[in-house]
Amino acid sequence: MVKRWVLPEGWEIARLGDLVWLKTGFACAKKNLVSQEEGLPHLRPFNIGTNGEVDLSRVYYIPRDFRDGIDQYALKPGHVLFNNTNSVELVGKTALVREPLQCSFSNHITRLTVKLPEHLDPAWLALALRYLWATGYFAERCNRWIGQAGINTKMLAGVEIPLPSFPEQRRIVAYLDAVQAHITTLRQAQEAAAAELERLEQAILARAFR
Repeated sequence: MVKRWVLPEGWEIARLGDLVWLKTGFACAKKNLVSQEEGLPHLRPFNIGTNGEVDLSRVYYIPRDFRDGIDQYALKPGHVLFNNTNSVELVGKTALVREPLQCSFSNHITRLTVKLPEHLDPAWLALALRYLWATGYFAERCNRWIGQAGINTKMLAGVEIPLPSFPEQRRIVAYLDAVQAHITTLRQAQEAAAAELERLEQAILARAFR
């Protein structure tokens, strides 16, 4: 493995296979999809946002009785979703589940469940995986075939992440959440200002011809 982590004193390196349980979803052809009223959400790779959040702006639905044991695919806060198959650029994107969701998910998604939540914060896990994705780790190591790339379960289990103490994990996650919230506020203000500027420009043009 290429050395990727320069660790502060006291931090460790750990394999995902030692830290989490991995569960991959199942495929469902488009011909089997049903309406929202009839079905159960079946998450696809596009439901894992590049911002690290679950994106439910577009959702496919499958019959609730599509397969036995479908309840085992439900999501709980603290689950982490990993996109195991996509384009080279997108394979490995990861999202933290923040709200419970009765659903299922594609075979192109692997759900990670932390074995010892008092030892590993799921938000830290998601952060570490997002860092690896953003720095090209999965693009370098994925299996490739025509139009797609993949990280199989064995490969994912062997991925190593840094592991500071639990309080340190929580401190870093809280700090980055606060930074992200500030960035979001600034972006919203910028968008509002741009919209107001466009409105003023249109008003000026309209007035010029009255």
